[in-house]
Amino acid sequence: MNNIEINNLEVTSICNYKCPICVNSARKRHIDKSDFYRIVDENYHLFNKNGVWLHFYGEPLANPNLVSYVKYIKSKGAKARISTNGSLLNESRREAIANSGLDYIVVSISTLDRETYARTRGVDKLPQVLNNLIQFKKYIDKHNIHLQLQAVMIDTDDCGERETFINYFHEFGIDAAFHNFSNRSNSVQLDLFSANKHDYSVKRGVCKGLEKRIGILSTCEIITCFCDFEAKNALGNLKDYDYSLEKLLQNGKLDELRANLQRGLYKGACAECSDWIYYQETSTERYVTVYPVTK
Repeated sequence: MNNIEINNLEVTSICNYKCPICVNSARKRHIDKSDFYRIVDENYHLFNKNGVWLHFYGEPLANPNLVSYVKYIKSKGAKARISTNGSLLNESRREAIANSGLDYIVVSISTLDRETYARTRGVDKLPQVLNNLIQFKKYIDKHNIHLQLQAVMIDTDDCGERETFINYFHEFGIDAAFHNFSNRSNSVQLDLFSANKHDYSVKRGVCKGLEKRIGILSTCEIITCFCDFEAKNALGNLKDYDYSLEKLLQNGKLDELRANLQRGLYKGACAECSDWIYYQETSTERYVTVYPVTK
């Protein structure tokens, strides 16, 4: 159990966007308050040392209890992060979010091209989101709040924008990152690529970091993969194990999942996945590349 880390704790599976590049989740719920506090109390010592992400599917800022949840996690000595589409990071929320103790915010800008943004995100909100992020950065700088920001670009089969994207956000003192596109186990609605650009000659085996990518969904189900949005390979529900991840992992399902991958037996989300290329020990493919602001 020494290698186990909880990477994601989904505070909501409700989203105010309907992105064609994302999954259409069936959960559509906030986590129950009682479940959240029991999960934290029983498992905070297993949170990723860099911070547990308070999202998986869904828009974390849509949960009205987010600030209280962040403060509770911080009271336990752990770190907290969120990834957001940025549309709700408006003036009415900035102060509370900035002063919650949150350690890191990733804003998925996707692109600086308004037309591409509308096509991939399903809404024409790029100017609003950019303004929200820039004003939020100004607020935390003004009040000397220690909170890291990162703007994310998603590969839309046109990498010519990457340098412009990075330079734009670096001018505001915001880190930039580039995410390769994920098919989310063949669950997305929009094919962004004219051709497959990845080298699948690498032998597929066990995805690295299964024990360090543990996610807890708003239903309290446990998953081990960023692409398993519908919990097709769920390891069990924490409610059945006194909310203890360590107790749940004794049921053998993680070992079974690993053994199936070793044998080339792909079930559930694994059967539909092409993103495994990012998570092999021998693969040179990288899903995320971060470009920090140089001081």
